[in-house]
Amino acid sequence: MTLTKRSILTLTILSLAVVTPVWADQSMGPEIPISVLDNQQYNPHVAYNSIRDQYLVVWHNFWGGSRDIYGRRLDGEGNLLSSFTISTGTWDRVQPAVAYDPLNDRYLVVWSYDFHGNGSDWDLYGRLIPWNGPDAGLTEFPIESSTRTQDSPEVDFALAQQEFMVVWNNRGGGIPVDVEGARVQLNGSLIPGVVAVASGGFDRTNPDIAYNLDRNEYLVTYDDNGADILATRLTGNGIILGGGEFGIATWADPESRPSVAACGGGTDRYFVAWQSQISATRNDVYGRFVTGDGVPDGAPLHIPFTGIDEQESEVTCRNGSAEFLVVWEQQYTSTTGAFGIHGSRVSPNGTLSQAFSVRPISVGETGVATRPAAVGGQQGYLVVWEHDRQGTSYQDIHGRMVWGSLFSDGFESGNTNAWSSVSP
Repeated sequence: MTLTKRSILTLTILSLAVVTPVWADQSMGPEIPISVLDNQQYNPHVAYNSIRDQYLVVWHNFWGGSRDIYGRRLDGEGNLLSSFTISTGTWDRVQPAVAYDPLNDRYLVVWSYDFHGNGSDWDLYGRLIPWNGPDAGLTEFPIESSTRTQDSPEVDFALAQQEFMVVWNNRGGGIPVDVEGARVQLNGSLIPGVVAVASGGFDRTNPDIAYNLDRNEYLVTYDDNGADILATRLTGNGIILGGGEFGIATWADPESRPSVAACGGGTDRYFVAWQSQISATRNDVYGRFVTGDGVPDGAPLHIPFTGIDEQESEVTCRNGSAEFLVVWEQQYTSTTGAFGIHGSRVSPNGTLSQAFSVRPISVGETGVATRPAAVGGQQGYLVVWEHDRQGTSYQDIHGRMVWGSLFSDGFESGNTNAWSSVSP
């Protein structure tokens, strides 16, 4: 399918139609048991299908042998649809990430693969997944398989460019860790040449990527081995812009694990969130706007915090809404207490909502909710996380819908599927 200038204009006009955020109470759907296999499940990632108002959640599953890549579909109100295996075999497959292609109504799932089965050479693989699940005719393929290790992949889809961009860490060989990328066409074939996003005299780790439709550009964020938050802008075809690497957060405290999102719809801005080590036992979450041309916009924002640990932040946006959502692990009661998931909305002018609990902790619970991921959809956001199943050795994948407005709970239409016993 070819995206014409007219269709690009139509999509842009549609995204411009709603640029004012609708602030609401923190109404949420019920907690969703996305996967409850009697295994240990890790590293959830999620993408939104804008054509069908659905979500695809992916994760890796450890069942006592190798680790495999699994997926499950949900509808726009968080109801569970089909589940399936994406990649399985003798050797480990871990750290999946996913992005959606609305032109072909399918996803690209990428992951790191233990090529020899002994941890000596991890390669990057991917597979195109149709909207309703795997197609036997669309098999997995290598994205990068050099002798160094490729891990921590992230992926986004470039609408105007009509291709995916995958970024990852390239490590090993006695040289600093760098960030590389690859362009993947809609049919899964690679555009030749690795994109050298960032490299030099120190490690660059934990990459993330966001596509800005307003410019047909990307912002790739990463940390310099847990010290500062840095970024590089790329054109839609992978050319470095603006003189290369620049700083987003470079103060004395260690800053790490950045996440980045863009809203589109004429907003032409990114929001970057990260964790900052305040003390030996405490991280706080910060965020900062970055303009489309790569200039930090205003001072860093201290996301609502407590005196205990907040970490592992993720940021997303409802495209065209101009509102970002930041979610993170929130520790309860003490420095050894269990973790839940909290969130805060960020308005275009930098106003932060009060922190709200996506997954609270009950008395006696341990571990519970960690490593959140989130994506914006038509009616709100789907937040997913790793979830300890209490009293067992199993770890599940759970999620919850955070509604985008007071009127997205189905009340007017008579559809009460999204209601919970706590809040509509």
